[in-house]
Amino acid sequence: MTAWHPELLVYVNDRYDQENASDRISRYGAYLRQRTDQFRDAWSDTPAPIEDPGEFAVNAWRVATAPVMVPGYAQTRPDLHAVTLHRDEDDHGLYADIHVPLRHMHIGGDAKRFPYSWQDWDAERDHRDDDFPVLLMPRSTKKPSILATAVVRVSGREWPHLVTPTAHDGPRLLDEARETVTTVAHHINTDAGPIVAKLLA
Repeated sequence: MTAWHPELLVYVNDRYDQENASDRISRYGAYLRQRTDQFRDAWSDTPAPIEDPGEFAVNAWRVATAPVMVPGYAQTRPDLHAVTLHRDEDDHGLYADIHVPLRHMHIGGDAKRFPYSWQDWDAERDHRDDDFPVLLMPRSTKKPSILATAVVRVSGREWPHLVTPTAHDGPRLLDEARETVTTVAHHINTDAGPIVAKLLA
């Protein structure tokens, strides 16, 4: 069980990945093997890895997270709706978006109390993640609802230690993708974790 806390947004679970792998090596590796085309240089006449570390990171992160892998190799904290990685369309700079559902207490507070009849996100609580429950749409569509989500965006343009890929398939692809996902998760927690914690405080 992951010991989630206010500044921990994503967690790379290597133990779960290996213990639940059909090949006893890596669930993530199996998903990568099915998507090796995403790691090949589309401009090369012969099979070659993509050259840009940012593009490699985006693809490795996409495969490692929901909805591709459920549960993901990089697991998102239950109360967050998504943690996604992107490249800017203009300068190709890397950035991450953290989609944070805001409950009424976060957007109303003492200065703006919403009527009790207005529906909020439904918390799906269990004994494991009571502090960070999964937040779902209300079941009823008959009552008014206010369902707010904030997107916390952090730049990854200056993130160090991103892997320059040297493989587009095989064990080396798995090793480089794992290293990349672990590095990205660290930077997201470091850069965005305090912001999300402040937002939800």
